[in-house]
Amino acid sequence: MHGTHIHEDVLVTIGSMRLRHIEVFQAVMETGSMSAAARLIHLTQSAVSRSVANAELQLGFPLFHRAGGRLVATTEGLALFEESSAIFERLESLKRTAQNLKSGEQGSVLRIAAIPAVCHKLLPDALARFHRLHPNVTVEVHTVHKRQIAAELLTRTVDVGMDYYTITHPGIQSRSLGVGPLYAMLPGRHARSITEKISPTGLLELLSTLPMIALTDDDPLYMAFLRYCEHQGFRPTGSILVQTSQLAEELVARELGWTVVDFRTASMRRKDVVVTPLQPYVECTMNAFFAKNHSPTLLARRLADTVKAVIKEGLPA
Repeated sequence: MHGTHIHEDVLVTIGSMRLRHIEVFQAVMETGSMSAAARLIHLTQSAVSRSVANAELQLGFPLFHRAGGRLVATTEGLALFEESSAIFERLESLKRTAQNLKSGEQGSVLRIAAIPAVCHKLLPDALARFHRLHPNVTVEVHTVHKRQIAAELLTRTVDVGMDYYTITHPGIQSRSLGVGPLYAMLPGRHARSITEKISPTGLLELLSTLPMIALTDDDPLYMAFLRYCEHQGFRPTGSILVQTSQLAEELVARELGWTVVDFRTASMRRKDVVVTPLQPYVECTMNAFFAKNHSPTLLARRLADTVKAVIKEGLPA
């Protein structure tokens, strides 16, 4: 057989066989005997023999003959096996797809694209819960920058993307999974200064005394923070510029300055830093993204639901 080409006359011949005949025929060809084929497809040997006989009757030619006590395929049987193999493989694939659709695990692989902050702070808890519900699903996580998410969705490299704020692209649709404020994160030694009663003015005065560890201008969190600074007439100072909030967080823990973080990161308490929401609140939305040109898979939708539940449970008090 060359590629997937199937001769028209052979298709007509195969068309006169029932699907069960093709399954039994393939089993006999693969195992070399009626008894072994019966064990392979969980039938009795007599049922396999009857199926082969019925197929030969419908086709009008023998598929096997005996030679020295062995079952040998005829020339016609070999030709039919070569061409029917592709059809049989497609039938098996169809069965698997139907089973996966029934269980909600179509393709059994879920591919995710998310920014580093989501991968490191949110996905571990979400995937742990998701894996308990879908232990047979293979999950593939792509840690990317925001501008790469749309490309991965549109090329169907991934099934779902996750990031804060929106993606402006006509081929991308979004679903909100949770909303919370942006937080300022400071070294732990400022814990006494950061209280629930701190005023917006008091917070900005405190932040103005410390260098800021800034994120690159294309980071959505930092862009929202810059808009906040414009409205408040606040100009942060600092000499460290990083590309990921994880690095910024570690530098804050080492008392090199302060930074701005999302609500999920703020909810993960650590002793060497202190967090407080910016005042007035700057809304931060966590979104799941899908390509508009094809429907989200059931697994992708279930992951989004799982992430939404984890966010709801983990919002800071």
